[in-house]
Amino acid sequence: MVISGKIIFSFFVIALFSTIFTFLIFRRLISGVYQDYQVKIEEVEARVNLLEEHLKIKNKILRELPEKAKKVFYLPDVLEKLMGLIEPEEIYNFVVYEIGRLFPQGRNVLLFIFHRQSNSLVLEASLRRKDVVIKEKKGDVFDWWVVRNNQSLLVEDLARDFRFDFKNSNAFLERNIRSLMSSPFSLGERVIGLVRVESVHQKDFSLDDLRILRSISDFVALVLEKAALFKRVEEMAIRDSLTNLFLKDYFLERANEEIKKAAMRRSCLALGMLDIDDFKKINDTYGHQVGDLVLKKVSSVLIESIEDSGNLVSRFGGEEFTFLIVDTNKKTVRKLVEEIRRRLKEDLVSFRRKKISFTISIGVAFYPSQGKTSLELIEKADNLLYKAKKGGKNKVCFPT
Repeated sequence: MVISGKIIFSFFVIALFSTIFTFLIFRRLISGVYQDYQVKIEEVEARVNLLEEHLKIKNKILRELPEKAKKVFYLPDVLEKLMGLIEPEEIYNFVVYEIGRLFPQGRNVLLFIFHRQSNSLVLEASLRRKDVVIKEKKGDVFDWWVVRNNQSLLVEDLARDFRFDFKNSNAFLERNIRSLMSSPFSLGERVIGLVRVESVHQKDFSLDDLRILRSISDFVALVLEKAALFKRVEEMAIRDSLTNLFLKDYFLERANEEIKKAAMRRSCLALGMLDIDDFKKINDTYGHQVGDLVLKKVSSVLIESIEDSGNLVSRFGGEEFTFLIVDTNKKTVRKLVEEIRRRLKEDLVSFRRKKISFTISIGVAFYPSQGKTSLELIEKADNLLYKAKKGGKNKVCFPT
């Protein structure tokens, strides 16, 4: 019985250890399965998160798609209307207005023109949705970046963009602008100007918005170039090729317009006729090259002395010139014309190491005392010019 009990106890111990061992093995297997399952769960969760992100992006695109499509479909109409414009000021105003319509989130739209000769930017047009003051009339750091790089610019947050010092920006400091996009008007390497759209919110413009703005900007550059060519052709029709002064017909047309204005304002107007003394002798003695230099000298002095807002200077024909001075008085005109005569007498023309002098004679008539039309004033001024010639030349004759 004792032996039987020991055997039973041994079997019990063996069975217990077997059970414990089996449990440990089973637990390890279960733990391994759980870990594998946990890894798979995490992978599935990661995929779900990615799918959710993709769905968010897709939903955002779907929400924005109608607005983007509206802009794209609206573009041809804008470009067609833009193509029909000729006057630069009309082009500027049209561009800022239409860009404002395309990007309603923009607070301000600014259009600058780049003047290459003076290396300067000038604010030519702007659209402001609130009563704000635009102080950067000659451009800001962002505008000069666009000009120098000839590239479009997107700034999502002014305060976080390492390229620019926002603390020196009027847009940020005074108008609280946080995001902007800008695009140049350029033909190849030549920059004509640029347009900037601003917002008081961060990340208010996308790359798609910038692409649309660039498309408009490229077309604006072509339209501005066409307007400039048109103006040059127009100038060729009304200006003398040698002196770049207005021609006779245009001068008479403009003179009549200024006379009408003077009649409404009840102001004085002076019309003068100028003739180079012994011009034929200059040509015969020194040649036509010197004659051309004399004509250019007279025109440059007249432009510097007279040509101002409303005033006109023209080459009337041959060696004769006419000028019109508006909103003036007889005392001012006398002093100015005498100064022109004196200056031309003293300013010598240089040609092949020779210094060549010449003189002029001038006759001046005044509106309304000597005439009420351009032809009446020209006739009176011509008679006074003839009197100056007969009086010994190098003179200025005024009505008595």
